[in-house]
This record gives sequence, structure tokens and C-alpha cells, in this order.
Amino acid sequence: MKPNIVISECINLKPVRYNGGIVNDEFAKKLSEYVNYIPVCPEVAIGMGVPRNPVILIEKDNDIKMIDPQTQKDYTDQIIQFSQDFLKNLKDIDGFLLKSKSPSCGVKSAKKYIQNNKVAVGKTNGLFAQKVIENFPDIPVEDEGRLKDNNIRRNFLVKIFSFSDLRYTLQNTKDINQLIDFHKRYKYLLMLYHQTNLKKLGQIVANWKKIGLEETKIQYETIFKKSFHKTPSVRSHINVLQHIYGHFSKNLSKKEKEYIQNLFEKAINKKIDISVVIEYIKGFAFRFENEYLMVQKYFEPYPHDLNLTFSEDKF
Repeated sequence: MKPNIVISECINLKPVRYNGGIVNDEFAKKLSEYVNYIPVCPEVAIGMGVPRNPVILIEKDNDIKMIDPQTQKDYTDQIIQFSQDFLKNLKDIDGFLLKSKSPSCGVKSAKKYIQNNKVAVGKTNGLFAQKVIENFPDIPVEDEGRLKDNNIRRNFLVKIFSFSDLRYTLQNTKDINQLIDFHKRYKYLLMLYHQTNLKKLGQIVANWKKIGLEETKIQYETIFKKSFHKTPSVRSHINVLQHIYGHFSKNLSKKEKEYIQNLFEKAINKKIDISVVIEYIKGFAFRFENEYLMVQKYFEPYPHDLNLTFSEDKF
């Protein structure tokens, strides 16, 4: 059930950067214990060598070119061709973790220039990263720089482990009950990200006999993956937690109920992190031995060891 993640080869793996360097990234190293990495360096793959002249992205006539400013050699067509060939052969991929600021791999972080202008005029996706996004619109694509942000990193983890779980489930589903069990486990996580799609997925599972199991699996996968595009707000979390709270509220004292409502207000007003409230509510699921709640992926959508807050100076 390990997620399959395409990673830029210069991140912890090989010294293939333009200057012969390697990127030491703590999070990517920790993540390697829980995922299968598929390494790639587009620039080395097209024969640019190590070390090599740094290339830049130049905008011209609404198009982006990858140019070696020292020799004026244009690598655009080679990078795009490699990207297309590499990506079309990928199967069972759950996410991409690419190198920030790279003209080939950066995600919204590669510097963009205008012809003959030595000052960057903005930022864009690297050419390889852009093809990844075009070919895998529903798969999470991030670079190690963006993953320094705790919220972006948590959402990335939610997606790659959820998609891996779905992939494994669908590959092994021989009976509709297996898909029903999966859907039950993901009810509140789906509610957090996309309530409308939660209902659609429920209808697909409920009406599976009309289209058959295989078509049900195809439709379920398509809508499930499209459900995680937006970053959930604190109020979305509170909405989910209130639904969960309803399962056991009648068993609580007046003081406990008041305390929980106070926690909700503190989270909304950003006086405490929402993770504190989630852990507190999770405790009641185990206290009352509510099996339906205890298996909810909302409470632990990825391995607990990855639920870390890395300080900026560790990256």
C-alpha cells in the first residue's frame, strides 16, 4: 500500500544538480520510509551532463523556452519530448515531489525571464513540472520548497496516501462490499474536502448494480481523485468534527459539551491549531469504542510519524 512517488533525483539520491550538488531534504528523507520513490532528472536524461551550464526559462511570444544563456542553446524541444515519453509510460503513480526553483522541475517557483533581460520578471512551472500537471491533473504535484509549508505538506500527504489506498483497494476489489468499506472509512475525509462529491460517490456505490462493478470502480476513482483539489478551511474541519461529535454528544456531561464548543470557537479564531481539536475529539471515539469512528481516515489519513512540524532551518 506504499504510495508511488516520482521524485527529482537530486533530492537526497544523487549529486546530479547543474553544479554537481545534491539537495539534502529532511522531509523527503523521512517520507522515503513510507513510499516507493521513482527518481528522475530530466536534464541529465537528455544528456546535459554533470556539472553543466545552468539553464533559464525565457518567455517569448507567449511561449516558454529553456535556454543555456552562455551558449544560447535551446533545450526546450528535448525536455518536452523526454517529459512526454517518460510520463506516458508511468503507471500507478500517486504523486510527484520535484526540485524547487528548477527550470525543469520547479512548481510555481522557477524564475522566468524575458529575452535579453537579466532580471527575472516572474515565476512559473519548470517545463517537466508543467507536463506533469497537464498529464496528471488530479495527482498531487509539489516541490520540496513548497512542502516547507505545514498546510501544503499535510494536504500532500493526505492525497498521496489516500490515492495509494484507493489504488490498492480497486486493484483488489472483487466484491462491492470491499468498496463500500473503503467509502465508509473515507466518509469524513471526503466531507472535509468535497461534500458534493461525497454524495456522488455514495450514489455510485449504492447504484452499482445498474452499471456493474468494473464501471463502478472507474467512476468512483475518477470522482474520488477530483475531490481533493481545494485546501480545506478550519470551518470545514469544524463542520466535520461537529458531525462526528453528534455520534457521542448524548453521552457527555454539560461541562464536556461546553468545553468542546469552546475548543471549536478557539480553533475558528485561530487561538489553537485545529489539530488539537481533532485529537481531542478522536479520544472520544476510543473512549466510547465507536468502531465506525475509530476507522475513519479523517483522524489519521497518513502515518502518524509524518505528522511533524519541521522548522524552517531544518530544510
